Amino acid sequence: MGLLQKIKEHDFIKSVAVLVTGTILAQLFSFLISPLLTRIYTPEEMGDLNLYLRIVSFLSVLATARFELSLPLPKNDQHSYLLYRLSIRIAIYTLLGVSLVSVFYFIAIGINLKLFLFVVMTILSTAFLVLVNLGTNWSIRKKEYRKISISKMLNSGFSNILRWLFGVLGMGSFGLILASLIGSFLSSLTFIRQWFKLDKQHLSFRSAKKTRALASAYREFPTINLPHALVDLGKDLLLAFLMIYFFSKEVFAWYSHSLLILQIPISIIGLSISQVFFSRCAELVNEGQSTVSLLRKTVMSLFLLSILPFTVLFFFGTPLFAFVFGKNWSNAGYYSEIMSIWFLLNFLNSVVSTLPTVLRRQKEFFYLGIISAFIQLTGFGVLPIFLGANETTFPTILWIMSITQSVFFVFVLLAMFRFARLGIKN
Repeated sequence: MGLLQKIKEHDFIKSVAVLVTGTILAQLFSFLISPLLTRIYTPEEMGDLNLYLRIVSFLSVLATARFELSLPLPKNDQHSYLLYRLSIRIAIYTLLGVSLVSVFYFIAIGINLKLFLFVVMTILSTAFLVLVNLGTNWSIRKKEYRKISISKMLNSGFSNILRWLFGVLGMGSFGLILASLIGSFLSSLTFIRQWFKLDKQHLSFRSAKKTRALASAYREFPTINLPHALVDLGKDLLLAFLMIYFFSKEVFAWYSHSLLILQIPISIIGLSISQVFFSRCAELVNEGQSTVSLLRKTVMSLFLLSILPFTVLFFFGTPLFAFVFGKNWSNAGYYSEIMSIWFLLNFLNSVVSTLPTVLRRQKEFFYLGIISAFIQLTGFGVLPIFLGANETTFPTILWIMSITQSVFFVFVLLAMFRFARLGIKN
């Protein structure tokens, strides 16, 4: 039997193949154009983009109270639709609240055009990302993985081409952010049509009483998963401010670019496998079966896939970055060498991190997230005071954090297997 035939006959592999194909094309294009962008934009300008993306990610998680992650879980589509509608309503109220706070802020201090445009683009990007996240999770439920791939390719293709064009025109940080906004809008179009169709189909099923009951049934998402996500994303946002404050925007840009490359395995295959893994785990739990075997196979496969690229980065990160992205980015390569083992283990954990959601063990996972955030914020917020805050001491601090986080992620992976053996929490 040929490989293509095996893929066609195996649901899990087929689903992963569809998602991975779209994701690889999207990420490959981003990677291929990245050497052009790093030669057009300065590290400081790329740092502005990374800071903006972290703010948008934080707000998009806050906007839906994480109810979007519950969409694949209900046994019938009507209940999932009500959660979908609830998520959109929460997002509208949240973004209106952010807009109102922004208006009061500008009334108090006066309008700064640059800051005003930044706030407007941030709110719009957050709205589009919310639509993408909701549409993605509904598509996971319906196994419409092709839509997810199309959305990713639209975002990557248009945002990166526009970044290059705006860079040639000398638009700087504003061009980078505007290109990201347009890319987010175009990728959300894939799911906007889906929402209107879904809303029309289930028009007669709207029920405030059932919505409240579902919100209560899945209260772990706003009460546990949301704080967990906010801790993680808030940590990333605070780390950005700490690095800029203690070191420089250049150091933050090198660190962020290093993270971007280290997270390529997650972006290319990890996220796709994670989405299918989430769907398959939900099916197993609904059927009363164990997830241990699926977890073991997934982790082993991921390790075999990732060991080679992370090993190459560990030994040759600095010269590779200098050659591919330009001499201005060789420090980012050195940071990648330091963090390679950390992110190999992070890759394994990230893909299977949806398991606690399915098993209703989000509280335990939340505590682990708090510990991780505390370690990182302590390292990057306290160590510079004792070791010094300059570009020379930053690698030393990074080594300490990399070793600490590697040990921590081994512990998290062992905890994940324990959750799988214990099964769903009543």
